[in-house]
Amino acid sequence: MSARQHDALRARAAATVTAVARRLTDPAAADHPTPDVSPFRAASLSDGAPGIALLHAELSRAEPGPDGGGGAGGDPVHRDAALRWVRRAAALAALAGKAPAPGPQGLYGPLAALSFALHRTADGPGAQGAARSHLREQVAELAGGRAAREERRLAERPGSGPGPGSGSGSGSGFTTFTAYDVISGQTGLGAHLLELGHPAEPALTRVLRALIALSRPVRTHDRGLPGWWVALDGASYRPVAPARGHANLGMAHGMPGPLALLAIAWREGVRVPGQRAAVTDLAQWLLARRCADAAGPWWPGQLSLGPAQPEPGRPSWCYGTPGIARALQLAGLALEVPDWQEAGVEALRAALARADLAETAEAGLCHGLAGLLQITWRAARDSGDPELAERVPQLAARLLELVDETAPYGFAAAPGERPPEEHPGGFLTGAAGAALALHTFATDAEPATRWDRALLLA
Repeated sequence: MSARQHDALRARAAATVTAVARRLTDPAAADHPTPDVSPFRAASLSDGAPGIALLHAELSRAEPGPDGGGGAGGDPVHRDAALRWVRRAAALAALAGKAPAPGPQGLYGPLAALSFALHRTADGPGAQGAARSHLREQVAELAGGRAAREERRLAERPGSGPGPGSGSGSGSGFTTFTAYDVISGQTGLGAHLLELGHPAEPALTRVLRALIALSRPVRTHDRGLPGWWVALDGASYRPVAPARGHANLGMAHGMPGPLALLAIAWREGVRVPGQRAAVTDLAQWLLARRCADAAGPWWPGQLSLGPAQPEPGRPSWCYGTPGIARALQLAGLALEVPDWQEAGVEALRAALARADLAETAEAGLCHGLAGLLQITWRAARDSGDPELAERVPQLAARLLELVDETAPYGFAAAPGERPPEEHPGGFLTGAAGAALALHTFATDAEPATRWDRALLLA
């Protein structure tokens, strides 16, 4: 692609971001389209108001457009829109807190999602100080309580004593996604605690220690199982006997999330006993379980005691090789291990070479093109790899092919039946997330708000 073509593509991406943001300016007009959606889901980071606030928060940090606010930078317009969405998120979070059966309160739950968005939306370090402080305390309390439950489970889990333990409620003392993953567990909460500063440090330390403990195998009966083994069916996630459970390898619900957090924390100078060893053990565990085909290395989405996954799944952030590759690269950057960095880059190159982008018809961050674009931009920037750098505009071009001006928020609906709880304008699977990835491409600059910390990419 020539420099002129590249510049034209970046201009198209910037124009698309502007168009999407305009459609998502007013919460009254762009609120969750499903009338009976729960307040919890409408206040979540995945599909609710906090995720849409992130788009406007990021754009508010850019230079104002020539019309003083209507361009892709549009500082006052986007700052005001971000604050409106945060206020909407706060109102929904209050409703969600009164619901009889709220969902799991991880980073993507209303409480931490509101804090994550507000800390990126507030105009200056001292702005919204009382609200930010209150939310910081609540997130630290939530994470501390979650860590305490995991500490009790770890003390009773299989292999740590004479009995099987009663632990977490997932079956025979094994862990659960809500204990450790990015979406609902300690990894996501830890990622936010890491940026909240001194008052959150005790809770963050407990979270990191609990995740380090998960790097140690579980000894049960005649075999050893990974410490993050869940007694859940790999397809339905319903409780099963431990032997029918699995070890998840997806970034969203598996071990790469904790690996990425431990590595990011190490790079930022937050270190606890056992952290280096845990990063090393997890990285080497991943490397020992690489598969390969003609394109190169790949990883399955999960491991069980049954038949192995015969071929690579679709490349994505949530499951598949790209998210794993980025976690491995981050581990290599943290501990300065070039072999891990190159292994991550090689695996990502293979995943993109293997992928049929023409058949990838989903725009979102979670399992679509936007997630691939953001991962590839980050990996290319950190590695300087020319092949990955060439892939970035290719991914952006394919994502722009999914723009549909007749769709409510500017992107064609993903193929297949979609859950009604998904907001087509939302962060994780909708237009706001796709626009954020395109904004990274259009500016070719690290996100000012580091919104992709919610994906454990940086």
